[in-house]
Amino acid sequence: MGGKVLEKLLINRIMHHLYKSNLMNPNQYGFTLEKSTTDATLAVKEYIEEGFRRGHITIFISLDIQGAFDAAWWSSILHNLKILDCPKNLYSLTRSYSSDRTATLHTYSIQIETEITKGCPQGSNCGPGFWKIKYNSLLNLHDGKCTKAMAFADDLLIAVRAENV
Repeated sequence: MGGKVLEKLLINRIMHHLYKSNLMNPNQYGFTLEKSTTDATLAVKEYIEEGFRRGHITIFISLDIQGAFDAAWWSSILHNLKILDCPKNLYSLTRSYSSDRTATLHTYSIQIETEITKGCPQGSNCGPGFWKIKYNSLLNLHDGKCTKAMAFADDLLIAVRAENV
């Protein structure tokens, strides 16, 4: 119970810092208050329609990241927190939270233990926030003129447009 409370406080403080500092890309629709899949779909639709009005060829790509939360690499999350100038106390707590994690398999005759370097624990309060932080750098890669990238949870939507030839 105490671990869940700590997780919730940690991710809430990190997200407060990121939103207050305007560091989160507005094209992240998942795990975001007052944003939904409908909002993401309408934003893509508007971008594509604008391209059609201007006579541009538009390509739409939709990707679903399989096993996203299981593949969330801790080093990448910590790197992104550094880039986003996360307060030192929150960064240190996150580094501690993600270090020295192990998974143990017990059977009647065998016990196997392995170090965990990626993945958000099932039911973790931090998982959705850490995933948003991980996706944020990807969403910031596009130039906004000929591409639009949006995310909803572990789904990535990319629209690319070019002038008709």
